[in-house]
Order: sequence, then C-alpha cells, then structure tokens
Amino acid sequence: MSGQSAQAPWSLLGPKHERGAAPPAPEVPALPVIKDITVSPDKIVAVADVIEEQARALERKITEHIGALSLPAPADDIVSQEAVEVWNTVISGGQDSYRNRVLAYVKGLHNLADQLRAAGRRYQAGDEDGAAAIQDAAGR
Repeated sequence: MSGQSAQAPWSLLGPKHERGAAPPAPEVPALPVIKDITVSPDKIVAVADVIEEQARALERKITEHIGALSLPAPADDIVSQEAVEVWNTVISGGQDSYRNRVLAYVKGLHNLADQLRAAGRRYQAGDEDGAAAIQDAAGR
C-alpha cells in the first residue's frame, strides 16, 4: 500500500456509526400540499393553439423534406441496390418508417390540441353553471 492505512468498509459511514450498524434511514420528503388549481379556459385554448401550430409546422417540414432522404442507388451492384432499398424503406417507405412515426406523433399533437380545446369548453361550461347556481342561490 502507499502509506495509507486500510479502513474497514463500515468506517466509511462516519464516526457516528458503530461497526456493523446500519446508517440512519434517509428523511422521507414531505407530501405536497393539495392546493386548488385555477384553470382558465382561454389559456387552455391558447395552449391548444400553440400545439396545433407546432404540429402543422412539423407536418409541413416532414412533407417538404422527406423526399430528400430517399436516395438513389450509388451504383448498379447488388449491395448498393439492396442497401438503398432498405434505407428508403426505413426512412420513408415502410409501415414502421421514420416518416410514419413522425406523422403519428403529429397526429398525436393534433389529438392533444383537440382534447385541450374540449377541456376548455368543459371548464367554461362548468364556470358558467357555477355562476348561474350562485346567482340562483342569491335570488337574482
């Protein structure tokens, strides 16, 4: 050894721990406090609009550039022909191609935007129903 004294593995736990004693259990984090969440229907619709806009932009990009990813064979030999065919299938031609995966993602973004808009409508209707109930209870 290089002049260092060998230490027992349990001594690395610090001076408070006796030989063979387990280290203290870590503190359990406090549970989050339940708070009311205020949902603004117009903000939900604004988020849906941003998601929809980004989905359309991504869809345009993939449609615009997917052709550039399909390659012609660099030579007439069988290896080049087969390699390019597989490449083009993986990128844009096959059922599980990257193109189809990205388009499925875009469709998911469109669906998310639709769900957010529907949630905004439900929250708006709930707010209006709550306001009407309060007015009825007040005798107005």
